[in-house]
Amino acid sequence: PDESSSFAQEGTAAHFVASTCLTSGDDAVVHVGKFVAMTEGTEHFDLPGRLEGVPTVEVTQDMAEHVQKYLDYVRALGGQLLVEQRLSIESVTGEPGAKGTADAVVLLPDEMVVVDLKYGRGVRVDANHNPQLGIYGSAALEEFGIVGDFDRVRMVIHQPRLDHISEWVMPVSQPMAAESLQTWAVNTRTMAHRALAYIGKGPADVSADDLNPGEDPCRFCKAKAICPALRDHVLSTVADDFVNITKLVAPQLETAVTRTVGNALLGNLMGAVDLIENWCAAIRAQAKVELLAGRIVPGFKLVSGKRGARAWVDKVEAEATLKKMRLKVEQMYDLSLISPTTAEKLHKADTIGARQWTKLQTLITQADGAPTVAPAADKRTALVVTAALDGFRDETVVEADATADMEGLV
Repeated sequence: PDESSSFAQEGTAAHFVASTCLTSGDDAVVHVGKFVAMTEGTEHFDLPGRLEGVPTVEVTQDMAEHVQKYLDYVRALGGQLLVEQRLSIESVTGEPGAKGTADAVVLLPDEMVVVDLKYGRGVRVDANHNPQLGIYGSAALEEFGIVGDFDRVRMVIHQPRLDHISEWVMPVSQPMAAESLQTWAVNTRTMAHRALAYIGKGPADVSADDLNPGEDPCRFCKAKAICPALRDHVLSTVADDFVNITKLVAPQLETAVTRTVGNALLGNLMGAVDLIENWCAAIRAQAKVELLAGRIVPGFKLVSGKRGARAWVDKVEAEATLKKMRLKVEQMYDLSLISPTTAEKLHKADTIGARQWTKLQTLITQADGAPTVAPAADKRTALVVTAALDGFRDETVVEADATADMEGLV
């Protein structure tokens, strides 16, 4: 199902602030307190609620600080800057009239730089062989390649909220080279043409060879809930641990073999967990869409969820009523000390001075992050765990000793 969220609107607003600042030369802080209104694919600064049904997002100090990181990066590149550059991607995707928008294209003497701002913080995205970035890089080279003698195209993903900058550099001076951006575009064009051939056809018409489920390609796919390849992949991954509920369960349990999950198998299963969870979420969302549309999903129904928190209909009237009850201030109001994060925001706004902030920092503590499982390719340093084994005996050694003792008795 189609999904639109406040996160997407926040990202759109951040992009608008970024492009506005790159065009005007302003820093992001000058827009703090303004509201970005989004109407029919365009954005502009406006007042909240002035246009009925039009979503607005406030430019907060936090947003401005993150956008500024992107602005500083792009401006430091120098060269000729092209902001929100519309590019024809038809030559790569094969779609007639297809276009895309690069957040920033920078032309340097021997290098072209394409920068993609990603404001989200849910998923860290790497630039290396990123299809969208490669398409924009190829399109930019085709459009502006004649204005300079470029040796390479540097494609960058900037995620300021994650302090993550990733680059993918491809040579372009030898178009026929296997590792050139031009060769990558040719290979991508071939795959795109195969995909275009399926437009207007049903799932049954898709060749199994063209379906390759995986965490990255399936993450934002809207067909997860109905994709036969993803369904088969998930079910085949977990099939050994479940019975066939369309048949009698008891006979299956009698002959079932308990599968020992060794660490090798555990690693394989962990590698599939994110994809399986995404598939499950898509199935749940699709079922809700069907039920909301009045269609029957056998075995399931819509019910009212947990009720929201209670709130005053009119806070002013509620406050006045409570005052008439002669309640004490501490009874009427919830008072709490501001957090270190709020204090830091006051420091950045110059409400708390530099010397005062230095003094406050000595009173701040931060707990270490809890251990979490991550892929081996994750850039974070692996934790060395030794203390957790203290106090436990090695059962394999005890068992071996016991076996030896028994053999001695025999």
